[in-house]
Amino acid sequence: DIIFEDIQFPKEFFFGTASSDFQTAGLSPASDWAHDWDKIADALEKDSLVKKGLERKAIHSGTANDFFNRYTEDFDLAGQNQITQVHRISLEWARIEPEEGKWDFDIINKYKKIFAYMRSKDIEPMICLNHFPNPKWFTDKDGWENMSSEYDYERYAKFVVENIGVPLKIKWWLTFNEPQFSIIVPYGNGTWPPFKGVKNFQDKEGFARIMLVASNVLDGHRLAYRAIHKAMDSNKLSKNNKVMVGFASAPSAFDPYEKNSPMDRLADNFFNVIYTLSLDSFIGNVDRDFIGLNYYGRSKLKLHMSLSDYVLSWLTKERPFAVEWFGPEKFVQGNRPKEFHPKSLYELIIKFKDYGLPIIVTENGLDDASDKYREEFMVIHLKAIHDAMLDGAPVIGYQYWSLTDTWEPGEAFFSNFGLIEIGRQNNLERKLRPSALTYGEIIKTHTIKKELLEKHRELLIDQN
Repeated sequence: DIIFEDIQFPKEFFFGTASSDFQTAGLSPASDWAHDWDKIADALEKDSLVKKGLERKAIHSGTANDFFNRYTEDFDLAGQNQITQVHRISLEWARIEPEEGKWDFDIINKYKKIFAYMRSKDIEPMICLNHFPNPKWFTDKDGWENMSSEYDYERYAKFVVENIGVPLKIKWWLTFNEPQFSIIVPYGNGTWPPFKGVKNFQDKEGFARIMLVASNVLDGHRLAYRAIHKAMDSNKLSKNNKVMVGFASAPSAFDPYEKNSPMDRLADNFFNVIYTLSLDSFIGNVDRDFIGLNYYGRSKLKLHMSLSDYVLSWLTKERPFAVEWFGPEKFVQGNRPKEFHPKSLYELIIKFKDYGLPIIVTENGLDDASDKYREEFMVIHLKAIHDAMLDGAPVIGYQYWSLTDTWEPGEAFFSNFGLIEIGRQNNLERKLRPSALTYGEIIKTHTIKKELLEKHRELLIDQN
């Protein structure tokens, strides 16, 4: 039973938001995504969109929200209503280094101007160095397969920290957003550049390639982490204001489709090790100052396997088993757009609580054009975070995705994730959504009021 009473977060706990350059300003012309957009769109339309039952064309980002020209409108609204304390922007590597070793100082000055404007509105910047696209020149020289790739990335990190980080004394850093996807989608599924997927279970070369890529990406993180600290630690912000560097992991959360099915439980255990824990475990506690966790919902897993003479018609000798994913959009909870399962966020945090590092929920958000369910979504997930903190998890921050509506690369469409609505049919007009005011009140008081918890009691009680 839940006893409803005010929930108080520590004064030092921060509430924030997140976004990325290419999702709000459009793809850089120098990026591999911009160059290979037709192939990406074709792959999405034949694979991802079909699997989700979406019969539509992939939509190009264009200039998205026209962020570079209209960022003041976003941060004016955010600052006036106090709806974020720490805002993360993922930079676009291709915009900064459009040709190998050649730097665009105009975009550096633009980023610095944006971050300075954020601070004028009492919003602290967090910089993320990579959010999926890479420079075309990098991909053309074999991308993350190239054994010099991590040193290319180190050079990029060093340039950013010396030209933005040190002058602006940036405290918060992410080396990557969801590095799992930067490994799995281009080199596993093969649907992002350089489109080198694993063909089947017998593809030894494909599996060897994806392991090499994973190794180089992790080395890229370590070298970027060290480059940031080397530059920033000699320019300390203050004795009690340590520079904090990590990455935003996408570990996912899983449950067996049928709790009592040994096969489904096997799939759950396998993905928990391979997907949820492996990358963060390989990094360990060295070369990061906090654990960043992105969470949007749980998936249930069902294992299908041909055994002896019982052969499933859609499996083959080359593909003797398959794991079927049932994402949160597959489960109905009244009229909500997908399943809300804050218990899985609690369990995910608890899995990492004994790593000995602070934890930040670096992304958690809902695509909700009506804004009918966003308040509930935020409240019940913040309650799950607080529960984990009471049980010993050292969570120090939460960032809602996103401050504004975005272009989403996974399904290539314009989303309604934002606390601030972008009027696509009305000259990109910015408008604060009502749920943002609830988030702002939580931020101001560092409290979720008893009445707000009682209002959203249904899913606080009914979690299974």
